[in-house]
Amino acid sequence: MEARIGIVAPYPDLAQLCDEVCHELGETAEIRVAELVAGVEVAREMERSGVDVIISRGGGALAIERAVEVPVVAIEVSPLDLMRAVAEARKLGRVIGAIGFRNVVYGIDEVSQILDVKVVPIIMESVLEAESKILAAVRDGVEVLVGDVGATKATSALGIRSVLIRSGKDAVGRAIVAAKQVAAVRQREKERASELRAILDFAFDGIVGVGPDGRVRHFNPVSERILGVTAKAAIGRNISDIIPGTSVSSLLKSRAPEVGEVSRIGQATIVSTRVPIIVDGNATGAVITFQDVTKIQQLEEKVRKQLRAKGHVARYTFDDIISVSKPMRDLVDRARKYSRVDSTVLITGETGTGKELFAQSIHNESRRRSFPFVAINCAALPEALLESELFGYEEGAFTGARRGGKRGLIEQAHRGTIFLDEIGHMPLQLQSRLLRVLEEREVMRVGSDGVIPVDVRVISATNADLNAAITRGQFREDLYYRLNTLVLDIPPLRARSEDIAALCEHLFSYYCDRLGVPLKHLSQDALQVLQAYPWHGNVRELKNVIERIVITAEPDIVGAAEASALLHYATPPRNDLPTARAHGNAIAEATYDDGAPLSDIEKQAIERALKAANGNRTRAARMLGISRTTLWRKLRQSDSTE
Repeated sequence: MEARIGIVAPYPDLAQLCDEVCHELGETAEIRVAELVAGVEVAREMERSGVDVIISRGGGALAIERAVEVPVVAIEVSPLDLMRAVAEARKLGRVIGAIGFRNVVYGIDEVSQILDVKVVPIIMESVLEAESKILAAVRDGVEVLVGDVGATKATSALGIRSVLIRSGKDAVGRAIVAAKQVAAVRQREKERASELRAILDFAFDGIVGVGPDGRVRHFNPVSERILGVTAKAAIGRNISDIIPGTSVSSLLKSRAPEVGEVSRIGQATIVSTRVPIIVDGNATGAVITFQDVTKIQQLEEKVRKQLRAKGHVARYTFDDIISVSKPMRDLVDRARKYSRVDSTVLITGETGTGKELFAQSIHNESRRRSFPFVAINCAALPEALLESELFGYEEGAFTGARRGGKRGLIEQAHRGTIFLDEIGHMPLQLQSRLLRVLEEREVMRVGSDGVIPVDVRVISATNADLNAAITRGQFREDLYYRLNTLVLDIPPLRARSEDIAALCEHLFSYYCDRLGVPLKHLSQDALQVLQAYPWHGNVRELKNVIERIVITAEPDIVGAAEASALLHYATPPRNDLPTARAHGNAIAEATYDDGAPLSDIEKQAIERALKAANGNRTRAARMLGISRTTLWRKLRQSDSTE
């Protein structure tokens, strides 16, 4: 932006010279002729009109500088200007006096020596002294005076000869160049001040600046709102009158920031940070920033909701759990009760039984439903990565650490729920850190020695035998008892075969709609085949089979033979279950008559399992995916019907 320059010239010739120099330098300026008192008023008018800098000379420049806020650049009186005036004065008298303000007659001694003429310096501090100083000089033998406009006018009024010290072209040029530089610096300062003002005015924090005496210098709008005091009323008062207990003197002595100070002011509770301002080793004041604790909590809640919007959200509820069996309905009722409290929950069950479905449902039924649900699979990440993901890290904690550090998943789950799936696979070192979270309700980031309080509910899940892991030294016993305050043991699908019909109906509807095919159904015989199947992958495996049936089965009503064929296609080899090919299609690849009742199919499966296990009931039960007690009960039922 082009600088606006104002020039107040004390005499017309100087105004003309300034105009010529501006033209030569390619500059524009507002030039007015006025001296002393009149010059001050002209300068004030220029300031009101928006000039960036004012140029004047001599006593006028000094008077203007005291009267306005904009910078003032004085046209210097150079030694050459003085020499020209003294040389002219020698023609009028032998004893010469140089009268004026200090900035006008500075250097007159050197001029006197160079010209080998006696020049008496007469320094004025005020224009009111001019007459008395002139008369005193005349009494001391001064015959002619050189000086500024004010001084020469006074000598003329007293009938004393005088010569005006005129500024040369070079002095005017230097003043204009200096004025441009000053204006540029001032513009940068104004821009920085505007930026700072915007920061202060729109900062979330209350910000107060105080001087070394403890008096308020700056007071932003947030400070007004939180403290209930206007900036006008606060500025100039001691900070201890506004924020009781705040001492700046001790802060400036210690020169150490004071962080996290809590104060109560009226109805507001604030947390403040006080930092000394050190300039060239000297304490020149302090900055106090503070926040309303209530606003911090509101902002925190907003951040938590944004985290939920990014994916940390539970999608399922208890209504999504499809079951008609009594064990599952009882389990859902118990889980609903668990939702009312914040105790830890350990969910056990085979893979595919729906452990996360229960975890999400508990969260969505709890008071934490509006806050994040953060899930992590403890078996899916290597130890180092799992640690940084769970607990977060500080900047520079390790090679490749994100600049500024990272909040861990436990922090992100604050006020919500964290779901630790496959907890049995968590490394021992991390188990001890998790135990601290459960016991102390605080987390420590990787690379930090500070602790962060967290309010989080922990739900964990496993398909492993944690008691066996404890015996092997692979799982901490104290952590186990912290995790299993409340327990949900989800039964496998083969133990609740009555749920299969409801699940199939739901899954057929879902996949037919999703894949855009006509709705399919299972025949009663096909349903019996599915109900007799051991389902080692549980509901997850059932979903895959139903999707496969929807895609590949031709008829709308799927029969037992087709269902059986698709089951055989899906069955993986298992270490604890001999494959059908090795044992004459004993179980997994058995074929059944479409008209056979479920009891007969079940009986056939048991017989084949016992045959494959050479009569060993424990092995047969393992092959069928049921407990030894269940096998014994089914054998009793079979015997009683014969």
